[in-house]
Amino acid sequence: MEALFQEEYGPPLDYSFRNISSLSSLPSRFPRQSLRKQRRSPSGRYNSNVIRLSNNSLVDTRGLYQLALDLVECPEDIAWLDLSFNDIEEVTDDILEFPNLKMIYLHGNKISSLEDLSRLKLLPNLYSLTLHGNPLENSPNYRSSVLRMLPYLRSLDFAKVTDGEREVKPRSRSRKQKKSSL
Repeated sequence: MEALFQEEYGPPLDYSFRNISSLSSLPSRFPRQSLRKQRRSPSGRYNSNVIRLSNNSLVDTRGLYQLALDLVECPEDIAWLDLSFNDIEEVTDDILEFPNLKMIYLHGNKISSLEDLSRLKLLPNLYSLTLHGNPLENSPNYRSSVLRMLPYLRSLDFAKVTDGEREVKPRSRSRKQKKSSL
């Protein structure tokens, strides 16, 4: 996990299992206690680069950046977002406000379209993504389609991306398709 958890940062802000359906009410709530004490800056915001919002009732990522602005001293340093096991159907542009995002957990949600994830291409540091347990996982060629869209990923669904997977070319049309186009 590289330098994801450097000394300057406190523990992850953990809002998991809080039955949260809207991000707008979150700043008034305290994160779950961890073994390491939460560190706050002089402004009162937390010194963390990880936000966990797993196992809640979120339906999208709207308001995520505003939440980070309210809670975290340096939202641009957020490296890991855990949004797993929610009811998220759509990943909104808010996610693009985190240029140093390296890991996103989106498994166990309701994302059904690969196209909904296309904005993740604009996150240059993203190397780990989880999507299993979403309806889109049942799409034909799910894994290869995600890797074509996001070729810089090193891990997808907690499995390392192999060199062989990176070399997979799109399938050529079948004989029947070629004949019908003539």
